[in-house]
Amino acid sequence: MPAIDLTRLRKQANRLADFFFLPDEFMKHLREMLEFYVNYTLRTVENVAPGSNLKTYRTPPAVLTQIQNELRLKAEENPHFALELADVLWDEGALETRLLASYLLGRIPPQEERLLPRVTAWTQQIRDPNVRVALLTTSLARMRKETPDQFLILVREYLHPERARSWANGIQALIPMIADSDFENLPAIFDLVEPVIEAAPSTLQYDLTDLIVALYRASASETVFMLKQILNAAKNPMTAVTLRRISPDFHPPLQKELRDLLRPQPFIVHKPAEPDDFIDENAPPEEKAQPARKPRKKKMDNSRIIYLHGSDSNSQSGKARQFAEKFPGMVTPDFTGEFEERMAQLKKIIGRKKGWTIIGSSLGGLMGTVFTCKNPDRVRKLILLAPALMKDPFASFLALEPVSVPVVVVHG
Repeated sequence: MPAIDLTRLRKQANRLADFFFLPDEFMKHLREMLEFYVNYTLRTVENVAPGSNLKTYRTPPAVLTQIQNELRLKAEENPHFALELADVLWDEGALETRLLASYLLGRIPPQEERLLPRVTAWTQQIRDPNVRVALLTTSLARMRKETPDQFLILVREYLHPERARSWANGIQALIPMIADSDFENLPAIFDLVEPVIEAAPSTLQYDLTDLIVALYRASASETVFMLKQILNAAKNPMTAVTLRRISPDFHPPLQKELRDLLRPQPFIVHKPAEPDDFIDENAPPEEKAQPARKPRKKKMDNSRIIYLHGSDSNSQSGKARQFAEKFPGMVTPDFTGEFEERMAQLKKIIGRKKGWTIIGSSLGGLMGTVFTCKNPDRVRKLILLAPALMKDPFASFLALEPVSVPVVVVHG
């Protein structure tokens, strides 16, 4: 492979783009260009990409990137021709040509009715992991940005409970949306993935790792809360096993949060009582006293208890730690910013779940009061510890409608 001369590469890619409207000529010149940049030091006898069944030119990524840059505007302005060229590139069957085909799909408007059938059909055909990811991310780029509701409908189909074989596709498609700092509807994504994480087979552990790491980067508190809730409520022991296997790839703070819940449980074998070696057949039958049954303690679900700290405090304060020790598994998030920002953070954590017990201290008491009055159907009980309700400027937030929710107020 010759050293890449960027000036020459740009000229070659620019000339190649001139054949955009002539797919057969485009393919002829593309093959010549890919052959020119073949890395013979890496080429194997079979010329097949590792872990794939596709032939490959082992072209440096910079070459494909330059070709994509030259094709971008033409594809966006001429979606019909872009789709035609993408079909020809896909049928060529090489790793590089299929990556270019996936890129062209991503420049086509989401309103194009032939876009989704292409993505669906090609995803079902492909084994190569790089092309699969490109189809689920690059090919859906405009749909993800321009019509997010339509995109989430597609992902919901991938993650349907009866279609476990397509869950990996749904997870990979979601990851760029989660990583997008402009996307604000994270609660919708948490609702989508929670049942998948709980029921996912071990074959999905690499996809689950990517998903959980992306979610934690986007919202650490919501991710911790969701995973704790899944582990506390999971009926399938494999849920904890799978999460324990992939936990070394989590961020260290997340590993620490989940350590107790992921710790292996001891396996206890109950042996049947052995019969006596000597039996007196004339002895009267022995009456065994039935021990009084102790009433079973109802297991507390502390995942719906949340502590809201004050303005100068955090989740590591004395009160927060005391509550966390008393109610293992409860939620003790950190809140930052102005009051409205804290309320927005609280709303994301609560989501659409119901039956919450909210414990609010000082400014956290005001937050709990305002949230409860606006969302009484989600709160089971409100406990206020010296709440900041009367002091200006907080009192201005209390022009609220009264609601019927049990409240305990502790002053001092």
